[in-house]
Amino acid sequence: MITSGTVVVMQLPNGRARRQRREFLAEVKQLARESYRPQLIVDLPSQGLHFETLDLLLSCVEQIERSEGRVSVAGASPEATAILELTQLTSVVNVFPSVSEVAGVDSLCAPSSEDPCNGRHLAA
Repeated sequence: MITSGTVVVMQLPNGRARRQRREFLAEVKQLARESYRPQLIVDLPSQGLHFETLDLLLSCVEQIERSEGRVSVAGASPEATAILELTQLTSVVNVFPSVSEVAGVDSLCAPSSEDPCNGRHLAA
């Protein structure tokens, strides 16, 4: 069953453990396969961004965009936000201070007449 407009919050793996990153990406791929226009909210780890974390985030964006979805980043520290801006990832992800601000902003949600499930979507 393909669902439309699924909103999922996932904690990005903290650290550089390859196994955790593989498992995380496998879950994102499954979300992209099973959903049309999924909205993935990635809760960033508090330890900051490493190369591996940025690479994983970019892989998530690639997978979710294949299903015409959107990735938002939440919980970004000022330093992490600066890194996302410097790497120009802010051109493909929305950045919010917290998960509650992503999910709680009604202006980001809009009903879609094209949605067969008449769900609510975070705007791209």
